[in-house]
Amino acid sequence: MTALVFAAPLLLRRRGALADALPVIAFTAATAIIATVIGGAAAFARRIPADTSGPLTGEAELMPLLMLCAVFASVLLVPSAIALGGSAARLSLARRERDLAAMRLVGGTTAQVGGIAVLDVAAQALLGAAAGVVLHMLVAPPLTALDFGITPFTVGELLLPWWAYPLLITGVVLLAAASAAVSLAGVVLSPLGVARETRTVRMSVLRLLIWAVVIVGFVAFMQIMPMMDADGSVLGMLIAIGFVALIVAGMNVVGPFLVWITARITAALAPTPALLVGARRLAADPRAGWRAVSGITFAMVIAGFLTIIATIEPSTPEDQMLATALHTGGLLTLGIAAVLAAVTTGVAHTARVIDHAPRIRAQHIAGAEVSQLHRARLAEITLPVLLSSVVATFTAGLVLLTVFGGGAADVRTAGLYFLGVIGAYAMVIAAVVVSAPLVRRAALRAA
Repeated sequence: MTALVFAAPLLLRRRGALADALPVIAFTAATAIIATVIGGAAAFARRIPADTSGPLTGEAELMPLLMLCAVFASVLLVPSAIALGGSAARLSLARRERDLAAMRLVGGTTAQVGGIAVLDVAAQALLGAAAGVVLHMLVAPPLTALDFGITPFTVGELLLPWWAYPLLITGVVLLAAASAAVSLAGVVLSPLGVARETRTVRMSVLRLLIWAVVIVGFVAFMQIMPMMDADGSVLGMLIAIGFVALIVAGMNVVGPFLVWITARITAALAPTPALLVGARRLAADPRAGWRAVSGITFAMVIAGFLTIIATIEPSTPEDQMLATALHTGGLLTLGIAAVLAAVTTGVAHTARVIDHAPRIRAQHIAGAEVSQLHRARLAEITLPVLLSSVVATFTAGLVLLTVFGGGAADVRTAGLYFLGVIGAYAMVIAAVVVSAPLVRRAALRAA
């Protein structure tokens, strides 16, 4: 135990500004998004009249519907932000795997080493969550300038109650600790197991079956929902929103399986060494490959949903108010999704380069040129991006066809979605450009 105490600084030391900043940035973004989205939904809920039994007009009449729309945006954004927090925890833990091996070599037990690792992740989560709360408070004043077609919100309406912030920070820290503990279960915590990065990659077709069951259940429920809401109840709408949230969240369940299958097939048929190397990296860690594009997939789904909202043509003052609220809310949702995608993509791609630095150095020593290493990484990125495009288009199309009985006939729908896809690919290109110097640096250090 004494040796373990002296070895603990190996784990807690900082291993580089960039590597240590990435998890904190992710925790900050996740916390700020969760607080801002929940605060916005609560602001709509507070404006619902206490007495809805009498006739309502204008803003009061639309507020229940707008609150449902805010809830719908929340169930789309909050799970993705939570997933980003979980990814940040796993990323933070990955930075310490060699130190885990060193601590095991000096006599630390699996429980002792794992406990210190989880505490380190929790400390980074605490720092990121606190920064996220501050960021949330800073962005609240600019959000009051948005035009929702109703009385502008005040800063006080967009902020959470004071007691909610300690709970949010505590929740983020607990999420990080739980994600780290689960990740440790996939690592063989022996001196050689960690050093050799011994992991068990398990991909089951059950992932695809679970997603398929949710989709079938959603399509079946939409056939009976009109009967449930015939008396003015919103229970059917709430259940439908829950189904959509499950479908969108299910993309992160089925995504790694699709990446794994595609990577194995591509590796078997790869005509070039770069494609072979990239495909094998994906097959070895399909979850990380999908996490790098999960935010982009989500942003493309949101862009697909907006194609219907963008074609609404108001005819009455109430319709104009509703259209303004939906347009502004939709664009705000897409903006938050874009920030989420940018952080997820940038952090994930940069982290993967840092993770693969020893392999990049070894490949360069073996004779691979830097340009070949870039092509292998490009192949590793391209396959998940193409899959994400297919999954996002299918998901958005399924929801729109099921809910509306078809897409809008306006040509703008395809154009708007195409612009959303272009924006998603632009994020990938930006992530590649930003992290490309790291590949060269890792390779040339070995020279």
